[in-house]
Amino acid sequence: MPERLTRLLVLGLLLTLSPAMAAAAPMDGSDCQHISTGPGPDDMVVQPGPPMRLLISSHDRRHFSRTGDIYAYTPSSNQMIVMTRVGEPDGFRLRPHGMDLVNRNGRWWLYVISHDRELHSDKHALMIYEVQGDTLRFQQQLTSPLLSSPNDVAVADNGDIYVTNERKDGTTIIEWVLLQRKANVVVYRAGTGWKIAADELAIANGILMQDRTVWVSQTVGEGMMRYTRRPDGTLGQGTQVTSLSLLDGLSFTPGGHLLATAYPTMFGLAMHWQHQPSHARTIVYEVDPQSQSSRIIFQDNGRYANAVSSALVAGDRLYLGQLFDPFILSCPWPPN
Repeated sequence: MPERLTRLLVLGLLLTLSPAMAAAAPMDGSDCQHISTGPGPDDMVVQPGPPMRLLISSHDRRHFSRTGDIYAYTPSSNQMIVMTRVGEPDGFRLRPHGMDLVNRNGRWWLYVISHDRELHSDKHALMIYEVQGDTLRFQQQLTSPLLSSPNDVAVADNGDIYVTNERKDGTTIIEWVLLQRKANVVVYRAGTGWKIAADELAIANGILMQDRTVWVSQTVGEGMMRYTRRPDGTLGQGTQVTSLSLLDGLSFTPGGHLLATAYPTMFGLAMHWQHQPSHARTIVYEVDPQSQSSRIIFQDNGRYANAVSSALVAGDRLYLGQLFDPFILSCPWPPN
């Protein structure tokens, strides 16, 4: 069966509607601005500055073997640039996905998931760069068989690196087809290496960390999970935070709530993946991690953006990234 048709059928099997949520007039994109990027601006991180700017991962997932870039966008000047990368290993090709940015002793370190030339592979990597102005200076490349299908990354205050895998076996799609709970979170500790931190997840996606608490989103399964970090880096028994489904990226609001992006229908997502003019509906939830209540702050049927995968508050704007199309949205924050 041709790969494109296989992917369509697989995602079609995941057709599910997210639960109805009460919300007061969520945004729909009509008050948002398009900001051009490279294709597939899937993930974003904030570098506070001054001036504050966004670092954006870009990769054309409709043509997966193509390489990607890291963009930097400065809202105060409305300037978008492709960051220069230096010092990478010979023959390396960056296909960026999830990212995390941390500051240590006044120096900024960017952690980037980089995919192999094929989606179905187990030869992915985690790249570490130092951010020096508009340049990313390569520092380290981490590889492991445990990076089977990496999606997102979060770095703890002690330097432990946590990565979500959407599949345990990155060379097959059978876990998607059978909706198996084999996805996991793996952790890297310098001097120790990689090990499994948590397992029995269903398409583990976004990951977010605050002190010793770790949140992980699932695209199928129980939605969002909360864990506590153990001294050895593994995660304790997970607790379901919400019943929201088909989740993707996670971030914090300035008020300490969580933003979670979601796809109301995987069939629409599959159609948009295979045929760009097709629309993929999208939802962004704001979740109170204490009460577990949630509300919809953004929803769109594809008129303004398709398949929004990341939502990030920076200053007085909400920025929305997406899986495929070459732009992000800049929207007012807070929403009404």
